Amino acid sequence: MENSERMSQPGAEPRSAGGKPAQGLESVENALSLLLLLRTRGRVRLSEAAEELGVARSTAHRLLSTLRGRGFAVQGADKVYRPGPTLYRLGMSQRSEYDLVETARPHLLWLNGQLGETVHLAVRAGAEARILHSIEGTHALRVGSRAGVSLPAHLSAGGKALLADLGVSELADIYGTRHAAQADTDPETLHRTLATVRRRGYALNIGGTERGISAVGAAVREPGGRAVAAMIVSAPSLRFTRARLGDAAAVLGEAVRRMEAAL
Repeated sequence: MENSERMSQPGAEPRSAGGKPAQGLESVENALSLLLLLRTRGRVRLSEAAEELGVARSTAHRLLSTLRGRGFAVQGADKVYRPGPTLYRLGMSQRSEYDLVETARPHLLWLNGQLGETVHLAVRAGAEARILHSIEGTHALRVGSRAGVSLPAHLSAGGKALLADLGVSELADIYGTRHAAQADTDPETLHRTLATVRRRGYALNIGGTERGISAVGAAVREPGGRAVAAMIVSAPSLRFTRARLGDAAAVLGEAVRRMEAAL
């Protein structure tokens, strides 16, 4: 009786008689784990996938084949699986997150040393900007690390810098059509709002995601011109006045150029 009551509770995770997640949920969990592997490593072999998931190679092959059929993965002649076009349309860079962080680290350190403020590297994942790496500032009153944190892209400095690269149709793919989107994410309105970001080359966030915190962000582009990440400087708004933000934007622009030269 106790077990049946537990199973009927709202939100309880369906489990098999052995206490393990039901087969359907386990497959979903494994597929999501593979997507994360593709995103972070940039390449995954069948044997690596099977070992990481703790499943047979045949099971890993079935899951990877499903992801490939949906465009989330591609497989080259070397039999290695890599992120597919569907992931890129959702905002993933063609470079792995590890590569982006390693490339950005010296330039983030330089930026941090120039301004003494907390700096971040972010990528866009759909409608969110996710912080991959942070280096805290040297002031007693400073913004802490935000590594691993996801913020609404249309409100954050890094997210705005990345969204500014997109057209109305691409924004609609993320936020829905005019009738489906929220007022502040209506594709046409958002595209017009981001015109300022496109014109000056950087985006501002004055307390938009955290009260009392201001930030400036700029997109980092691959040689082909595609924005793959954003570098951000953030600080308490009491110190980061609008004039100070403008000065920081100039230094940020130099850090971005240095990172782009390394890509």
